[in-house]
Formats: sequence, C-alpha cells, structure tokens
Amino acid sequence: MSAGPMVSASGRKIRNTASPRDQEDAIVDAAAAEFTEFGVRRASIDDIARRAQVSRSTLYRRFPNRESLLLAVATRLYLRGMRQLENAMVGLTPKEAVAEAFAVGAALIASDPLMHRLVVDDEEMRSVISSSVTAMFIDAVTDRTVATLRSLGATRADDELREVVELMIRLIISLLEVPSGDPETREPEYVRGYATRYFAPMVW
Repeated sequence: MSAGPMVSASGRKIRNTASPRDQEDAIVDAAAAEFTEFGVRRASIDDIARRAQVSRSTLYRRFPNRESLLLAVATRLYLRGMRQLENAMVGLTPKEAVAEAFAVGAALIASDPLMHRLVVDDEEMRSVISSSVTAMFIDAVTDRTVATLRSLGATRADDELREVVELMIRLIISLLEVPSGDPETREPEYVRGYATRYFAPMVW
C-alpha cells in the first residue's frame, strides 16, 4: 500500500510548496518506488502523486504520461549506475577496468530491485522504453565508457575502441534480455571471469 498524503492535525492536506526541481525529484522518487513494487502498467499515478506530496495536475505538468516518468526514473538509474561503474574502474588498466565494470554491473542488477526489474524481470517495463531510447542509452553508455577507458590508458584507435565498446554493450544487453537458465552465470564473479576471457582482450 502506498503512503497516503501528509495531513495537519486538523486533517487538512498539506500542500507541497517545494521548488519545481524539488517537486520533480520527489515525483521521480515516488515513481521509482511504485515501479519497483508494481511495475509500470500497474503503478497508480494517484499513488505516485500522494507519495510525492503533489497534486495529480502538478505531476502531469512535470511528466505528461507514465512513459516520460519511466524515462526519468531510468535516466536517474543509468546516471547512478554509470557513476558507480566509473568509480570502480579508477586506477585499473583498461583490460582490468572492462572486467571490473561487468562485475560491478552484474552486482548492481542483482542488488537493486528496480534495476533488476527493468533489465531482467519486467518485459512490459522494457517495452515501454522505445527502441530509439534504447539506442540513445547505448550511445550514451558507449561515449562515457570510451572516455573512461581512454583516461585509463587505452590506446586503440578511437573508431575501433568505440566499435568494441558498443559491441560489448549490445552483447551484454542481449545476454540480459535472454539470460542463461543457470543463475550462476549472473553472479558478479562469474561475470568478471567471463569478461576477462572474452571482452578484456578486445581493449588495448
């Protein structure tokens, strides 16, 4: 059951007088909680508004439909995940960084309920995010990963390094969308070994 609206001692609803930016953050927080618990289609817009302590009309001014709300949630999840991956790669060689990034990514998917639902469990949630958005996501991750590997000393030509990184990202998306029946293959240590054997040699 979602949290109800905050009320005063007299029973009157307390309005959210936060700035538009703070309201947006509260809405995205609330949507993330609803999507984690119920998925995209079953999530209640009214309950998201109540969690965020905003009116339904305020929510729709910020996010005109649930697809735009899911995109905001997924974007925040992506940015947080990329920061963790980049931090994990600091001080490593390019080859070590590739293996570590895959291991940390596997751990994030395993430990974060919303990320696990978005990437692995909820086909309906993935279907809401269009192929064009997925392509934009791949481009963004590729750009940041190439920049990180370059900062760690990767010397492969720019166009080749970008092709290699994009290939790795597309492969891992494919593996996540159609996972092996063996749960061990999703464990971070297995993923680290897999990436060390097959992906790391592609980077220099």
